[in-house]
Amino acid sequence: MRILIVTQIFLPEMGAQSNRLYPITRELVAAGHRVFVATGMPNYPEGVVFPAYRGKFFQREQIDGVEVLRTAHYTAPRNRAKWSQMGQYLSFIPAALCSGLRAGKIDVVLVTSPPLFSAIPAVFLAKLRRAALICDIRDLWPDEIVACGGASEESIAVRAVSRLERWAYRSATKISCTTQPFIDTIVARGVPRHKTLLIPNGADLELFHPLPAKNPIVEQYSFGDRFVVLYSGVLGIKHGLEMILEVARLLRDEKKIVFFLLGSGARREALTQLAQRLGLDNVIFGGQRQVHEIPQLLARADVCLSALLPHPYLEKIITVKVFEYLACEKPVVASLAGETARVLLESGGGLVVPQNDCRQMADAILSLYRDEATRKRMGRAGREYVEKNFSRSAWARRFEQEIISANGHKTSKASPLARLKALPRSWSRAH
Repeated sequence: MRILIVTQIFLPEMGAQSNRLYPITRELVAAGHRVFVATGMPNYPEGVVFPAYRGKFFQREQIDGVEVLRTAHYTAPRNRAKWSQMGQYLSFIPAALCSGLRAGKIDVVLVTSPPLFSAIPAVFLAKLRRAALICDIRDLWPDEIVACGGASEESIAVRAVSRLERWAYRSATKISCTTQPFIDTIVARGVPRHKTLLIPNGADLELFHPLPAKNPIVEQYSFGDRFVVLYSGVLGIKHGLEMILEVARLLRDEKKIVFFLLGSGARREALTQLAQRLGLDNVIFGGQRQVHEIPQLLARADVCLSALLPHPYLEKIITVKVFEYLACEKPVVASLAGETARVLLESGGGLVVPQNDCRQMADAILSLYRDEATRKRMGRAGREYVEKNFSRSAWARRFEQEIISANGHKTSKASPLARLKALPRSWSRAH
């Protein structure tokens, strides 16, 4: 089959979105499918186009057998200014159309959301090519926008996004979700349950696995022989990372413990300034690293952290970083509730404390600091749990079967867009 993936973020960009898609594309190529990705020039999360891609309007490249079709569009830092962010989302629509048309004949279109606006070019391309459409829902919009304080439920913007959400669901052949609560939510919104499928997040076990704690990447930071408490991921709004800095303040007299915040994002500058105001010399900001470097830094961690803001919607998600921590045999201390808490407790690889309870998080870190045997036991349990239940490659192979099924069940009804015969395939390949 010829499969087109529409996504605003893809390698070499890092983050939950590209980490989910890469194993899927790898397995699809290994199964003999021809895979195209319609995307933009890499710029996530700072909104600055990566040096190798600057000054280009269109670029076609191969990444591990995947044909990546890139078209330039307006870029902006993620989650810092609403209007510039909206400009980026909207400008991606014609860019994705331009890239997608260059793929030529397509059997299946897979679009990943958020951002939900990517569904607009995906629906158009699926109808134009008379292809099946799979909507892959990693986070629910507009729910996350409301949960993170981006807009109120009554706002015009949220009502408009809600209509876009329902239109995308109606247009889809199948809808994949990362958690069962997501499926239950969209079914309550009118999606037939038979159109849904559960494809959870997980860890790419070929990349995330135990490694020696000493390596050249680790040596770039001043850890010394200290006990490293690591947070890895986007420094975003929903993670409540101010809590981690408060925990660092509570443990500042423990001179053998250092906190390491690895990543970049909307809260990076504010968190750096807060750490300076608090005089936290036990906090290191690691900046953004390439995805293949993350396991090497996780190898140096003694304990890993995760946190989410208290909100009913955020209880429905499972934060991806937790799978990667567990896959690297690292014990986890988390301040959250809902699905992520369930996974951690079920795995035996983590301790869960009440949300926003800095004292209990500090005490949990101290308990693991003083108990190496428990850290090792939790690390082994977490790795075994992910291998058994949340291998990205295993779920990608399941996804491949669902994609084949979707292609077999796509509608045979001719789309009005099929009348656009004045647009020959040779033009779409050339342009």
